[in-house]
Amino acid sequence: MSDQVIARTVGVLFIVGTVTAIVGGSMVLAIEHPGALAAVAADHSRVVTGVLLELVLALSVLGIGALLFPVLRRRDEGLALAYAGVRTLEAVLLMAASVAALVFLASGPGARAVGAVSRAPALVLALREWTYLSGSMVLLGVGGLLLYSLLFRASLPAWLSLWGLVAAALILLRGVLELAGLDLPGVWQAYWRHRSRSTRWCWRCG
Repeated sequence: MSDQVIARTVGVLFIVGTVTAIVGGSMVLAIEHPGALAAVAADHSRVVTGVLLELVLALSVLGIGALLFPVLRRRDEGLALAYAGVRTLEAVLLMAASVAALVFLASGPGARAVGAVSRAPALVLALREWTYLSGSMVLLGVGGLLLYSLLFRASLPAWLSLWGLVAAALILLRGVLELAGLDLPGVWQAYWRHRSRSTRWCWRCG
């Protein structure tokens, strides 16, 4: 397969991954709302469609890593292998998140009791949240840092590679903060509250 064909295929997969992440994620979002079991029971097919789209997302991520590996290894085989490994792990976690959503559906009203799953929907939701955030945010950020580092070393326009590195770093930061139960707006507000208190204290000292 020529580099041109690989580039076009990877471009299509990036578009497919972006669309399925947005559309599929919005469809599955209903399971995270209060009273989710009742909401899911009312719109079961929508959630299943969202899960299927998330599986397409996982496959596109897997394809991107596999297709880019022979191209990136010409620059740095170690980083290229790390990038392929990170994208593979990202795909596995996204698949795990999709499976967790399907398991949650099995615990909905009217479903047969299936051992501990039917008694612990909150645990299943927590598993989905952790696997989805780890895959779609943390590993996406790590993969982006690896990819744009390689592109920077490949003498592509510096501004494009640096822009990608900044974006990947912010994605990684947000993923880590969300896994820790925080969010960027909340951290930013806390910082400015602390700074304003410090400023007032300094004025009083003066």
